[in-house]
Amino acid sequence: MAQTPTARETQKSAAEKLYQAATEQLNRGEFLAALKTFEQVLATIRQINYPQAEAATINQIGLVYNNLGEFQKALSYYRQALTIFQQQKARKEQGTTLINIAAVYRNLGQYQKALEFYQQAAALRCEMKDIRCQAVTLNNMAAVYDNLGQYQKALEFYQQALAIFEKVKDSRGKGTTLNNIGLNYGIQGADREALSYYKQALAILETAGDRMGVGRTLTNIGFAYSNLTEYRTALEFLNRALKVRREIGDRPGEAVTLDRMGTVYRDRQNYPAALQFYDRALRIFQEVNNRPGAGYTLSNIGATLLKSGKFIEATKQLIAAVEVWESLRPGLTDENKVSLFEKQAETYSLLQQALIATNQITAALEIAERGRARAFADLLASRLDNNKSEQLQLVKPPTIAEIKRIAAAQKATIIEYSIVGGKLYIWAIAPDGNIAFRQIDTSNLENSLSDLAKQTLVAAATGRSRGSAAPTPANLAPDTRARERANNSIGVSPRKINYRLRQSYKLLIEPIANLLPKNPDDRVIFVPQGVLFLIPFAALQDAAGNYIIEKHTVSIAPSIQILDLTRQQRQRQRSRPKSQVLVVGNPTMPSIRMTPTEMPTPLSPLPAAETEAIAISNILGTRAIVGKDATERAIVREMPQAKIIHLASHGLLNELPDRDFGVPGAIALAPDFVPPISPYQNGVQSAISFDSGDAAGDGLLTSREILNLKLNAELVVLSACNTGRGKISGDGVLGLSRSFIAAGVSSIVVSLWFVPDAPTADLMVEFYRQLQQNSNKAAALRQAMLATMKRHPQPSNWAAFISIGEAE
Repeated sequence: MAQTPTARETQKSAAEKLYQAATEQLNRGEFLAALKTFEQVLATIRQINYPQAEAATINQIGLVYNNLGEFQKALSYYRQALTIFQQQKARKEQGTTLINIAAVYRNLGQYQKALEFYQQAAALRCEMKDIRCQAVTLNNMAAVYDNLGQYQKALEFYQQALAIFEKVKDSRGKGTTLNNIGLNYGIQGADREALSYYKQALAILETAGDRMGVGRTLTNIGFAYSNLTEYRTALEFLNRALKVRREIGDRPGEAVTLDRMGTVYRDRQNYPAALQFYDRALRIFQEVNNRPGAGYTLSNIGATLLKSGKFIEATKQLIAAVEVWESLRPGLTDENKVSLFEKQAETYSLLQQALIATNQITAALEIAERGRARAFADLLASRLDNNKSEQLQLVKPPTIAEIKRIAAAQKATIIEYSIVGGKLYIWAIAPDGNIAFRQIDTSNLENSLSDLAKQTLVAAATGRSRGSAAPTPANLAPDTRARERANNSIGVSPRKINYRLRQSYKLLIEPIANLLPKNPDDRVIFVPQGVLFLIPFAALQDAAGNYIIEKHTVSIAPSIQILDLTRQQRQRQRSRPKSQVLVVGNPTMPSIRMTPTEMPTPLSPLPAAETEAIAISNILGTRAIVGKDATERAIVREMPQAKIIHLASHGLLNELPDRDFGVPGAIALAPDFVPPISPYQNGVQSAISFDSGDAAGDGLLTSREILNLKLNAELVVLSACNTGRGKISGDGVLGLSRSFIAAGVSSIVVSLWFVPDAPTADLMVEFYRQLQQNSNKAAALRQAMLATMKRHPQPSNWAAFISIGEAE
């Protein structure tokens, strides 16, 4: 029998009251009670055929399961709700559900999917002009960027969200955002600043009755005090947090608090107590399928066992942590893989320590390889396979057998460095497969390893910058000013031993000098890590004052696996040979502004670069493109057909105050148009209009634009300043060299500092002369350096350039 309207309205009213009661239970953190009540609501709503209310209830059930850590169930309910909301054209509710789905993917560690759903929600909210919900979305997106290690980007999103919550007087949203800002500072080590935000958040959340938020903030306060070594206070706050989280049934939150308590006890060197707390946390994370949480706790257990001297047990836990980390990477973009790895790198370092402690030398080398340039390897492998969805491509790290095969194929001795705590690990892999290991204590160095690397670069980089007038503090970046001061105070005379170049030789080369080939024509490939990418290996000096380049043919690689992948690129190029040679020198320069207050002015011309380009084009039998003809768009159109690309111009890192390149690095070319001068933004007037396309035409060919190109060149030479520099990360150097190799180039020659104009022209012309006689790029570069050294003895004039990738 059909229901009467009165009966239907009665059921609807009862369902609404139950829904309100269930929502209050959810807000109080009474998840199991809320679940039971929502299920009663759902049964009633379905009887009276009320689709939008049905979807709202299903959405809330998904939220309960998410809070309980049952993420797959949560996704199932959210998707049901989204389908109904879409059918009902309920746009606001669609946005809420998209945010909820994104939160589940974040909890599962699938950060790229999380961002995709957050972005869908943000677009929907913008269309609807729903500013409060926009703030919720901004807050959540910021949290994902925190997970990915992109902290400045996250902070910008948090601050935007906070301003909106304050405007609409949303205290719960404001408290949550203040907590998240505190977490952002805490992750970066600024614990005093973090505490200020946490305490503001705690007061607001307690007043609002947000017990879940209170538990989260108490945990964060406790951990901040722990980082400040105020352990008694830390445990007081963590115990308060644990009590709240258990009362409301917040199991993932309970696991986080237990993990933090384990770390407090570990820092107090009470390792048995620490392990007990970590074990309890791990069980919960595994029960609720929270993979990121499990990964961090496994790593913490491994670190604690390592400190306890239980190396075999530590190895087991750390391998499990590595497997968790690697399960999180599928589906991520290159940028997000790079960011995420920065948060995971410590586990690989700890695992190397555990393996070395048990004399597992080759296993530690496998982990050293497994923990570097992973995103780069995935990107290269994807492009070699012509995979358009490169974020889905994963390549297995090399085994010891494959590492030996790569060394044999390269016919080179490979030297891989790994910075592990206060130690420097060095592996030497000979072409015949023999592997030797050295361990150096760096804790007693005169300066830190980071300072030594920077000082070594300064010591080598003496002399004037390419194409620059006498530099002044007003028109140089801070590190450049330091370098120029060094130029005035540290003279590197020929055959005199420079203290820094000698010191770096003693640390990096002397321990393995007897393992290097005796024949100077045999190659040595250095695989640095971290700050060691700053080291100009060619200029390091032995006890007799001899430079490495006089005794060895050297090149650089981000990892052993990248060597293999660039070799595969070279083999592919041989199957599709190109005949064109592209030589560019001294283009008509774009205008830039080096300080926020000055008007844009053109970069200085480089007459020696034009002479260099013409001389090289004569050697290679082509025509140099110079001046106004060398426009960005024209050059980019020619690049895919070229087998050799030589660009002699200005190189920029990230010096422009009105432009963040994102991925550092740009090469100056002639602009296709004169960019309009934009109005002041945030106190800075923008000089250049930048496009996101493959060639913006503004006269600056950036690393990000190069990454989008499809090239087939066997050699690219960037005869410009700082073209081998960039952001140093666990993925190597993020900059021009990485972008060119990812775009399809198998070998690249780049510089480590502001190179002098005339000596660089001499070196480059000699390099191509040598290349005509010997196709090995590293060998040709060595001979060019030796010839240039005779005319320009200081390392600043000949040692800046490095060869990366496949030499043959």
